[in-house]
Amino acid sequence: MSEGGEGTTFMQWRERAQTEVREDRPQLRAVMITAAVVVVAGIVVGALILLMS
Repeated sequence: MSEGGEGTTFMQWRERAQTEVREDRPQLRAVMITAAVVVVAGIVVGALILLMS
């Protein structure tokens, strides 16, 4: 962490980044959530296929 004038912690930076994403591009957030759901569903389906074979 820098001890200079800025001195923002990671939590502050992350909160600011999340706020900017929510304000600027709500579509991007929806796409990321959809992508995460698709990845999790793919992992579950793949695991089921491996278990059945």
